[in-house]
Amino acid sequence: MTARSSFEVLTELLPPRPGSGLAVDWAAVEDAWGMEFPSDYKNLISHYGDALLGDYLQVIAPTTVTPDTCDEPGAPRGGMGFITADTRDTWTDTEPTGIDAEPEQLVTWGAASSADLFCWLTRGEPDNWPVLVFSHGDDAWTQYDFGLAEFLVHVLDARPDVTVMAETPLWGDRSPSYVNSTERRRARGK
Repeated sequence: MTARSSFEVLTELLPPRPGSGLAVDWAAVEDAWGMEFPSDYKNLISHYGDALLGDYLQVIAPTTVTPDTCDEPGAPRGGMGFITADTRDTWTDTEPTGIDAEPEQLVTWGAASSADLFCWLTRGEPDNWPVLVFSHGDDAWTQYDFGLAEFLVHVLDARPDVTVMAETPLWGDRSPSYVNSTERRRARGK
């Protein structure tokens, strides 16, 4: 995308609601993970929180729990560290071809109700990390050489370069619903 950033286009397709963002101590998270996270992800979290998009794709909130610390006593269950550890195991178990990566280079940012996984290949500058999608139904990995926000825009626009998403509820949905964990708890009365 040239004139406008992918994140700006995303906010036009999916206008953020006041108060739906999530405050994150990025210094602590990035220190724990030993890496900086992409700016579009930080923007998405600050505007939408850990959003469930179209009752299909859950954007995972960052935590200081990493794949290396998720099994330590007292580590809270779930979250980015656990899902990334599972993703890395899946990478090893499925022996992907055509993508040059090591399991340790994967960080998961999303998971779908279909058990599909969405992650970054953490090579190079964070804003240039490509998106990798694991399609659970056929145990296949696909790499997209653009970031999270641009990936979501391509899916919502039903662009042919992301047809791996064609059978999902988000494909071509130019105004999907979204709700974050705080809003879900509030709706349940908790």
